Amino acid sequence: MEFVSGTGRVLAVVAALMGMAGCGQRHPAVIGVAFGEEHPNVLDVARDDLRRRYAEDVPEVRSGQAELVEEGAPGAVTLASRLTKLPGIVGVVGHADSRGTLFAAPMYDEAHVPLLVPNATSRRLRTISPWVFMMAPDDSTEAEFIAAFAVQSLHTRAVAVFYDNDEYGIGLRDGLRRAFGARRLHPLTEEPIANPCGQPGSAEASIVRASIPGRLPDLTVIAGRTRDAACLGRRLSERVPGIRLIGGDAVEQDSSFDNGFGSSAAPFYVVAFWHPDNADSASAAFARDFRRIVGTSPRASEALVFDAIMLLAQATKDAGARPDALRRYLTALGHSRPAYQGVTGAVSFGSGALRPLYMLRVGARGSQPVVIE
Repeated sequence: MEFVSGTGRVLAVVAALMGMAGCGQRHPAVIGVAFGEEHPNVLDVARDDLRRRYAEDVPEVRSGQAELVEEGAPGAVTLASRLTKLPGIVGVVGHADSRGTLFAAPMYDEAHVPLLVPNATSRRLRTISPWVFMMAPDDSTEAEFIAAFAVQSLHTRAVAVFYDNDEYGIGLRDGLRRAFGARRLHPLTEEPIANPCGQPGSAEASIVRASIPGRLPDLTVIAGRTRDAACLGRRLSERVPGIRLIGGDAVEQDSSFDNGFGSSAAPFYVVAFWHPDNADSASAAFARDFRRIVGTSPRASEALVFDAIMLLAQATKDAGARPDALRRYLTALGHSRPAYQGVTGAVSFGSGALRPLYMLRVGARGSQPVVIE
């Protein structure tokens, strides 16, 4: 055993006491998830994978589901305020849509906590804060993808656009206007989505304006959510036999599509940022684990949330549990650091970041990728 002098002994005791105090104040790394009830199942899959990867040194994943007391933008701000104050918080995954994320972003900027945005697509998120990291292709990129498919693969000559009257729908509508205009194809009409499956006649005027005899569209793009898009698609296909339909990324196949689209059997395509039948091993493993734990096939939105959680966990392991260190780590991905290889592809940030897009055709047997011409 090695002995120390009196002065050395005092310094050793002081150092030990300081270490004990530091241990008493140390909190486990916490990853916040700013979603309501739409993504609880993928959290189970992420926690299971984290336990296998990191054993006892696993970051804690805290869902904001119980914290959300208000809906919409006010709820997003309240949730962001609470998540950024959690002891041990290293970063947050969220929010559920573009509007909530845009409203909440200043809270993360002020608190200096990284916000990893898996699904929101507003192009404004690219430059809103150095603490906000957007994973999905933005609405301009998505609109360009839709317009290219519509013109080159579907040979569209006349298009109508329906959109949700919020940051998501308006952003995609504006992107579509530019992307179609660059191809000398200007939408016949742009209609806000107004409760197409609600009270009889509630959306009739918009549907009529989008299907006036003599200037019928051969394609309608719907920048809305799943339930409204499915119902609107059925109503349009009844009025315009043979019309093709494309839904934005917020449209994901579920039971809303079970009844088809009228006697014309209108083709319905949807944009996706991932597909469960991808052949790579990481994607296949995630889809297999999701089916084992949840009992259903994962959707693209869930795969992106999974990637965001796992990326923050990897960043914590590589860079430590300080939010500023994680911000530098995320900023470096694809530049001084290799891109993160996730389930949904390579993840990096900045103007040169590229993310995959898929066009899926919705049918009775689920959604299948379309070969783009």
